[in-house]
Amino acid sequence: QTQIEQPLCLECTRVLSDKLDKEVEDVNRDIQAYEACLQRLEGEARNVLSEADFLKEKLKIEEEERKLEAAIEETEKQCAVVTAELKELELKSSRFKELEERYWQEFNNFQFQLISHQEERDAILAKTEVSQAHLELLKKTNVLNDAFPIWYDGEFGTINNFRLGRLPKIPVEWDEINAAWGQACLLLHTMAQHFRPKFQYRIKILPMGSYPRIMDTNNNTYELFG
Repeated sequence: QTQIEQPLCLECTRVLSDKLDKEVEDVNRDIQAYEACLQRLEGEARNVLSEADFLKEKLKIEEEERKLEAAIEETEKQCAVVTAELKELELKSSRFKELEERYWQEFNNFQFQLISHQEERDAILAKTEVSQAHLELLKKTNVLNDAFPIWYDGEFGTINNFRLGRLPKIPVEWDEINAAWGQACLLLHTMAQHFRPKFQYRIKILPMGSYPRIMDTNNNTYELFG
């Protein structure tokens, strides 16, 4: 590229001609597009608002804007209320968690105490069953039979192994006979105190070991020992 004009070769001329033809075609297409757009705009009906209509539309838009601002303000108020309620709910939730933890702690303590009471109750029931069985055994046991066993020894009746009586061929000692009389009187006295007979008896038994006595209604005493 120089400012000096030089003749072009045929090939260069052909390339330059093709390039110019293409540029001309592009320009013609642009012109046609602009003309078509201009014709379309000229064919469309122009809808230009009058000043009164413009003011009316402006007022309408301003009214909608005020409504939107009021709605935004109301929404912000509701948002503030919801935020306050949310904080209150969070506070209540925290208190509820504390109450729940306290409840479970008290529940666990109660369960522990309940288990302890149940174990204690089971132990008491077991002792009660043993005591009941012992009581039933005692009910079937005759204390008088154990305290005053009555039997015989040869030709003599015995009470607590003491022979009551004597024979010429078997001279039982008076100490043993007196002891037997004392046991017999004590047995009769115990039975009278325990069973409380309904009939009236005129004598009172005075068990005094190996020297028992009886007393009548006139307070006269009689010895039952030899």
